[in-house]
Amino acid sequence: MNATFLADLLAAIESEIGGFEACVAVQKDFEKTIEARDWMALQAAMASLDGCLAEIARLEECRAGAEALLRADIGAPGEGIPGLLFHVTEPARSQLSDLHRRLRVAAMRVRLENAAIGDYAKSSGELLGEVLRELFPDKKGKIYGPSGRAVEPGHDAILLNTAM
Repeated sequence: MNATFLADLLAAIESEIGGFEACVAVQKDFEKTIEARDWMALQAAMASLDGCLAEIARLEECRAGAEALLRADIGAPGEGIPGLLFHVTEPARSQLSDLHRRLRVAAMRVRLENAAIGDYAKSSGELLGEVLRELFPDKKGKIYGPSGRAVEPGHDAILLNTAM
């Protein structure tokens, strides 16, 4: 077994874990921006989140490439790190297993943070809708023009106020 391929895989996994941890931090900033209703900063937060996710995709490709090189070197069939563990000697096996576990936990944290952001946005939207329906029950289903008066719906484009 070529030790360089193993070291490259371990470094790639470590980098991917760092990418996931950085993404969690960006997601927390994104959530704070939503909670503060800072719509101007939300665009920058979304761009930052997109960049973070693109970096994770790049790191995942690097890890997959390093894994493929090691797999080809040792002749291990199949896919995934658990399959490699049987073909790696003990000191490296425990290190690889620990890193794989940390990688899975980091990926799970990103998924949970995504779910939390989605749940918060959904519940906030539902709450705002309920409050507006309670405050203005006669305005449900109406379309208002620039002057603030109700207008008949036509086939024209509708301009939505995104500040709400």
